[in-house]
Amino acid sequence: MPLPVDPAHREHPMLGLATCGLISIDRASMIVDANAQVLTWLNCDRDEVVGRPLETLLTLRMPLADSAGDRPTDATLHGTSGVVRPVVVGSFGVDDCGVERIAVYDVSARSAFNLGFQGAEAKTERGRQRLQILLNAAVGFGNVRSELDAAELLVDVAQRAFAASAVSVHLGGPDGLSQSAGVNPLAAHWPATLPATGTATMLGGQVVIIRSPDDAESYVPGVGMREAYRAGGVHAAIASPMRSHGDAVGSMVCYFDHPREFDEEAVPLAEALSNQAAQAIARIRLEDTLRRAAMHDEVTGLPNRRLIEEDVTRTLLQGFTALSVIFIDLDGFKAVNDLLGHAAGDALLREIGLRLRRTIRESDVLGRFGGDEFIAVAAVDSIDGAALADRIRAAVAEPYDELPPDLSITASVGLITVGNDGAPVMDQLIRAADHAMYAAKMAGGDRVVAVAGMEPAAA
Repeated sequence: MPLPVDPAHREHPMLGLATCGLISIDRASMIVDANAQVLTWLNCDRDEVVGRPLETLLTLRMPLADSAGDRPTDATLHGTSGVVRPVVVGSFGVDDCGVERIAVYDVSARSAFNLGFQGAEAKTERGRQRLQILLNAAVGFGNVRSELDAAELLVDVAQRAFAASAVSVHLGGPDGLSQSAGVNPLAAHWPATLPATGTATMLGGQVVIIRSPDDAESYVPGVGMREAYRAGGVHAAIASPMRSHGDAVGSMVCYFDHPREFDEEAVPLAEALSNQAAQAIARIRLEDTLRRAAMHDEVTGLPNRRLIEEDVTRTLLQGFTALSVIFIDLDGFKAVNDLLGHAAGDALLREIGLRLRRTIRESDVLGRFGGDEFIAVAAVDSIDGAALADRIRAAVAEPYDELPPDLSITASVGLITVGNDGAPVMDQLIRAADHAMYAAKMAGGDRVVAVAGMEPAAA
């Protein structure tokens, strides 16, 4: 049975001015009274409160008193209707009747402010972290020296920036878009009727966010995107085009194997990272273009020796059956320079370059070695490049309309052909073909001499 309480205890005049609540409890911590403010907060009647244990209505973070005496503490007020209100409480002590009065102050506004402040702090920290990611990425992309390095760096940075399960980077090339780095969990399940992953993003020029397999289905309906996402274990994705100064370079896709929400900074972050990588790749491509342009002969426009070796390594040393290196030296060229001048000699070199280019295949490598010397390198079907070498000799020997009849141009041709029994050393092959060419010239010119082993033998 609740203890009788002096009516004066029900509404402390000083507390009323502070708009606070007042709860009175006995020595067993049972509620014996609560003022109107508490009842309003709890949205209940006095009879629903009196006689209940204090702990059913008030959850304290710390005890109201310790060895140092009474102290205020944070707490939570719980109503019978499910109301939850953050409060601060403090004890006025125990009176002569054994009743303890507890003041209750509503701090909902302060809590809401703190939550908002904490949210703002968290957002600021995320912004700081993302800015640091972008700054570090800018330094990294500024130092990369190949497209593959740039693609792999983008995979690493994006995976950390978005906490992605996987990232793939796709770069455009002569044969379309292809994956250059990372892991694409959708690759094995991608609908056959669609272009390669990332193509639509690259061409569309907009960041695409997929929040669920159903979202993927609605984005590209009727081709099985929902099933592809589910089969690949992908719940969400964000795809960003890679663009540099308006030019499409490729695309980046981040995959998530769990449900993922994207805040308002996700799109700008994806764009920033993708474009940093795109600018690095555009720079690398421009540098390569300028470097290759510097390695072309000014007279004929053909590659020089250094570029010949690069092109051979890049285009021919991939599973060839046999490789022929053909060294070509012009017979009679000095007379053209001496009698007609260097302008006529340069014109003749350009014409011979065109003839040689028409004689060999597009996939073969042709360059000017220097002076009146040319080199052709070709992958052949067997260890016999003599037929190609002789076609080259014949093409050079055909008449030239711009030359006087008494000036004839032929070619001394050296040949070496090696099988695919190890990585050939181009410098050694060129020297061997050069020695064979010299033997052809000593034999009177207008002929092909092939190397047998490393010694020249007439073909």
